[in-house]
Amino acid sequence: MGPFRALGDGPVTPRDWESLDGTLYVDHNSDPWMVFCHEWVQVQNGEICAVRLNQSVDSAISEPVVLFRAADAPWVHPVKGGANFVTDGPFLHQSASGELLMLWSSFGQSGYAVGIAKSVSGNILGQWIQMKEPIFSDDGGHCMLFYTFEGELLLSIHGPNKLPYERPVFIPAASLLKGIAF
Repeated sequence: MGPFRALGDGPVTPRDWESLDGTLYVDHNSDPWMVFCHEWVQVQNGEICAVRLNQSVDSAISEPVVLFRAADAPWVHPVKGGANFVTDGPFLHQSASGELLMLWSSFGQSGYAVGIAKSVSGNILGQWIQMKEPIFSDDGGHCMLFYTFEGELLLSIHGPNKLPYERPVFIPAASLLKGIAF
C-alpha cells in the first residue's frame, strides 16, 4: 500500500468546525458527498451533516447541510450531564429494496449504541426519520456494513466502548435489520 499523498490543501469541512468521521457517499447522479459529524463538544446536540464535493473529491462545492441532530432519535441519551448529545460514525447503505439508510452511533440507555435513520425521499438531503430503538445497544458502535466473500451481510462495530478493551466485533446483520420500525 502507499505511498499516500494529501488529496487537497485542507479539510472539506469548515475550518472552524469540530468535525469528524467523514464518509464518502455518491448519489444516484454520481455526485460525491462527504457525510460527517459536527461534534457535540461544539454544538451540544451533535449533528450529522453533508457537504457536496467536486468530482475529484478534493474540495467542497456547497455549504454543509444539517441532515439531523442526535436528539432527533428517541433512543439517544445525553452524555456528561445536561443537553450534550453525541453523533458518531455515519455509514450509508442502500437496502435491497432501494431505501437509503444511515447507520450511526450515539449513547443510549445502556451505553454506546447503533441506530438507523431512513431518508424518506431516498435522497441524501432527506428528510431523515429515526428508528425508535437502536439496532445494537450493548456498548458498541461506530459501525459499518460489509459483505463476506460468501455474500453474508455483517455489521462491524468496536466494543465494548472502554479502553483498552475495545475490539472489532462482527454481527450477522440480517437479524438486526429485520423488521426495522420507524
